[in-house]
Amino acid sequence: MPQDCAAELLEVVPMVMRAMRAEVRGHRAPELSMPQFRALAFIGRNEGAMLSDVANFLGQSLPAASKLVEGLVAARFAIRRPDPTDRRKISLTLSPAGRAKHEAILTHARSFLSHKVEHLGEPQRSAIVTAMKTLREVFQPCQPVEVART
Repeated sequence: MPQDCAAELLEVVPMVMRAMRAEVRGHRAPELSMPQFRALAFIGRNEGAMLSDVANFLGQSLPAASKLVEGLVAARFAIRRPDPTDRRKISLTLSPAGRAKHEAILTHARSFLSHKVEHLGEPQRSAIVTAMKTLREVFQPCQPVEVART
């Protein structure tokens, strides 16, 4: 039975993520490339992240991530600040416009998912919520924290 569960996860999770990416790609602001959108979302989840954190998340080199983040800064979605403990490091936060953009995208994503499951009965939706909570308990402890900042 664990093998059947694993097979379903391997089939369904990528399907959900592809649908989400397509939806976000189709409704993101034209001023944001998909990598910029991903960086914006990462910074939104990790206020105070360093440029190297963004590069690691995106799988990019530091120079490529720096250029991408510079685009977010130029569009006034992100703010670069020298790290208070090490001036060679750059700390990133969302600007008020960036925070608003991030929230708008999250709201749209939640709405998209809500519409996808609205035809299901309450017992089915409850089962999904229970399954997601269970998956969170299983995977969250072994997930590295995106950015551990205090």
